[in-house]
Amino acid sequence: MPVAHGNSLQGRCILLSASVPDTERDHRFRQIDDAAFQIEQAVVSLARAVFSEGGRLLFGGHPSISPLVSIVAGEYRPPVRAESREERPPAQVIIYQSEILRDVIPGDSRLLIDLGLAKACWVPADPKERFVMGGGPVAEQCPQSLYEMRQRMIEDNSPIAMVCIGGMEGVLAEAAIYAGHGPIFTLARTGGAAALLAQENPDVKAIDNEIMALLSDVDGGWSKDDAVASHHRRFREGDIAVMPYPLIMQTIVEQLLGELS
Repeated sequence: MPVAHGNSLQGRCILLSASVPDTERDHRFRQIDDAAFQIEQAVVSLARAVFSEGGRLLFGGHPSISPLVSIVAGEYRPPVRAESREERPPAQVIIYQSEILRDVIPGDSRLLIDLGLAKACWVPADPKERFVMGGGPVAEQCPQSLYEMRQRMIEDNSPIAMVCIGGMEGVLAEAAIYAGHGPIFTLARTGGAAALLAQENPDVKAIDNEIMALLSDVDGGWSKDDAVASHHRRFREGDIAVMPYPLIMQTIVEQLLGELS
């Protein structure tokens, strides 16, 4: 079982905005090959990098992302002995959701909240809106409720950075609200809204493109012991079946730690 090896983030929140794009629903959001697997690997790698330094992940509830991140959080959650009077530490995962969706939250997400692996924060819905199952995307049925949820999520927690992975209109909406609060990192190669942000917003940092440029720089002058050089050699030798997400996410965390020090 992985064990947290640091507390350098000291409970600070990082805003995660991620989902698998659906090109059929909106052609703007390109879906990469093997999108679900790639995005899952990116999310898991971010969670491990953040939790290992004592940080927390903050995001709006999503049926594919919430259980995934919460399960990873369980790997880093210190046990509390039955005979101890210690209080269980705060959940590393904070999930915001609009009250308008309370009745449609998946059972596995509810279980993770009940187990203390995630903290749920419910935001009142706009009284003029209603969500109808099968009536179309939530973003189209309840735009104001989602906007208020996203705004509260950011205002309540003051995340120190935002990381965008894949995604669609929700990622763009959250990036627009978060702009000016802290650095925005995007994984352009995961497609969807993350790719659009990298192309259209000069203020975001396409961290995966930067890392891959370093890995492909044969004459970059890296030493034998350099972490990037090691990944570079493996990449060139064909040992990496997916993007080096652990390296990318660890780079994000190290950059944030550098700003906090």
